[in-house]
Amino acid sequence: MNKVLEQLKQEALYAQRSFSKELLYQTYGKAQMARQLEALTQAEFMEINHMTVYFMNTDREYIKHKNKEFFENARFAAI
Repeated sequence: MNKVLEQLKQEALYAQRSFSKELLYQTYGKAQMARQLEALTQAEFMEINHMTVYFMNTDREYIKHKNKEFFENARFAAI
């Protein structure tokens, strides 16, 4: 199996579990670079895309967590 793909999958799963937008974007950026260097196929790149960008836009728990985080930060900023 492709070692680059395996590493990116591990990073994407970690980023998902931590609800970290920054880590998800970093992993997506690494996948873009790997695709440009032809270390990933288009299908492999799309798998990482699904685990990062698509995940941020569709996963209910992630969205719920980020909304809660946003409103907590907004409440403290108003004080």
